[in-house]
Amino acid sequence: MFRGLVSATAFFVFAAATATAQQTAAVDVGKVTSEVKATVDKYYRLFSEQNMKALPEEIYLTPWILIGGNGPEPDLTKEQAQARFEGSLKQLVQNGWEKSVFTTENVCVLNANAALASGYNTRYKKDGSVMSVGGVTYLLGKTNAGWRIVSYTGHPKGKVVRCN
Repeated sequence: MFRGLVSATAFFVFAAATATAQQTAAVDVGKVTSEVKATVDKYYRLFSEQNMKALPEEIYLTPWILIGGNGPEPDLTKEQAQARFEGSLKQLVQNGWEKSVFTTENVCVLNANAALASGYNTRYKKDGSVMSVGGVTYLLGKTNAGWRIVSYTGHPKGKVVRCN
């Protein structure tokens, strides 16, 4: 009995692993990578245009979670997310900020509907000087409305998330 159970369990584990590998192999990694990069680039464009209203509508999936130095901080509604964006923007503008640019160093395609975009954010002041540079990794999911950022975290610039 035990031997049969072990054999059946091994078969199902192998079958599940094979199905997952086939599902991943069927993913058009180049297409997903391009779409994920475009979503993150759109986020930075909208933020730099100071269009905070568009962020929870077009970029972030609500609820979404910032994972920072204080641990996970969820925004459960679009209004909470927009208030966070507006607060961040206000502080940046007070410090002379003009725009932010994300440099994608790697997109890790997990499957057809999930990916990580990892790289660094460069914030520029109105005079063109660099305000700050910091690493960021975004977790994205594909919804019926397209790719959305589910969560993100900051980290040192050189700490890039890779698949391999």
